Amino acid sequence: MTSYGKLNLLGMFGMPVFAVVGAIILFGTSTDTLVFVFGTNLAPMLIGGFVSALLIRAANKAGNKKFLIALSPTLVPAAFGVLWYLIGLFNLGAGDSGAEYFAGPLYLVAWVVAASVIATVVYMVTPSSAG
Repeated sequence: MTSYGKLNLLGMFGMPVFAVVGAIILFGTSTDTLVFVFGTNLAPMLIGGFVSALLIRAANKAGNKKFLIALSPTLVPAAFGVLWYLIGLFNLGAGDSGAEYFAGPLYLVAWVVAASVIATVVYMVTPSSAG
């Protein structure tokens, strides 16, 4: 596995783990809640990871340097997800503390789909020598 594949896996599994850590801070160690938070955050990240894996494979076969474009369907939504949960952790008094854990994965799906479409289009139109 290349270092880009490892970054892809880190983005895919790191963001749901970060969400679970935040859920532990807010809700305690309720197992069903933690499994729900992990699963609902993992599902969209698997979609982005799959698109990234396909783009990384295409970049390896073509021998070009488009790996940052290929990683964006995983890393961009992961960064937005982590930022979403950090804002929720530091803004505890704003209302329902569980709302971000229900809405976050829904937004994550939208971010993953948008980043996947944009990355695929940019990958296709970018010259081979560009990265």
